[in-house]
Amino acid sequence: MPHDDVLRDAGKVLPDLRVALYRDHQGELHALSSVCTHLGCDVGWNDQDKVWDCPCHGSRYAPNGDVIRGPAVRPLSRVDIPE
Repeated sequence: MPHDDVLRDAGKVLPDLRVALYRDHQGELHALSSVCTHLGCDVGWNDQDKVWDCPCHGSRYAPNGDVIRGPAVRPLSRVDIPE
């Protein structure tokens, strides 16, 4: 499975699927679109700060996809977890 190696409190992007995966402290896996809601760049996991960062314009998202810092104003979309 493409998500078996996501550790607790860690994230991973599946670039071919444009999916961002995060496994919470309880072990539950969450899947989001990796497409920034500002202008469509793909976010990456920042392991030090435990957030999703957009390299294009600096938007930052919480592990659950909520916007922490803009210019994005909409959260990352939830998606079905790929098998």
